[in-house]
Amino acid sequence: MEAGRALSPAQVDEYRTRGFLVEESVFPDNEMTALNAEAAKEFASGGERVTLEEGTDTVRGVHGCHLYSELFAELVRSPRLLPIAEQLLDDEVYVHQFKINAKRAFRGEVWEWHQDYTFWHREDGMPAPRALSAAIFLDEVTEFNGPLIFVPGGHRAGMVETDVEGDGWANTLTASLKYSIDIESMHRLVESHGMVAPKGPRGSVLWFDANIPHSSVPNISPRDRGLLLITYNSVRNKVDLSRATRPEWLSARDFTPLAAAHATSR
Repeated sequence: MEAGRALSPAQVDEYRTRGFLVEESVFPDNEMTALNAEAAKEFASGGERVTLEEGTDTVRGVHGCHLYSELFAELVRSPRLLPIAEQLLDDEVYVHQFKINAKRAFRGEVWEWHQDYTFWHREDGMPAPRALSAAIFLDEVTEFNGPLIFVPGGHRAGMVETDVEGDGWANTLTASLKYSIDIESMHRLVESHGMVAPKGPRGSVLWFDANIPHSSVPNISPRDRGLLLITYNSVRNKVDLSRATRPEWLSARDFTPLAAAHATSR
């Protein structure tokens, strides 16, 4: 692994303007094989960290994997990821949330339109949207297998007010989200900014802003679309634990800045 990796000024400008950036083939195939094998172990682990598609035994996602897996604990400190997160947030960072979204072939269901920061602010007590996510493509992402859909530039509108569906934190993980953006607001956002579905080969990294509106449609293809998502937060933006409602595997309690992993290869 190389040390001191950084985005170019043009890449940073693209991220700031559009609210997301795709870097293709950041991780080589042998490392992706190891990450997929570790993800399969997490999917099979059971317990409250694993969410299923409604009414099925199909895994929808699993959270907090870096707290239980040595490989994923190393990954969040990777010099392929950590320097970029620090560059974009202009600060030292910690992992606020780690999750793997499965989106199984023919069975992966919808994620409604939402902004991640709404959940982090209202449920976890994050004071400002000084956070971002790195989505590593565990599989090739195409137009057919349920890619993330973004409103480019929509993050600049700030947090959109939403209705609240249900009580507690459990439906922050399900297909019927607790904080989804209403149709009228989405109509205005899309009319102003359009929509885009970033795609790329396995091993690519999709960086996106805490406030960018996004969703995904069901996977209608015979190929899985797995995403490994690491949310980095500025250490100066740590959550207010007195407001936090969710367990540690959903919202971090350790705000220690991450140290870069030693340069190793697998």
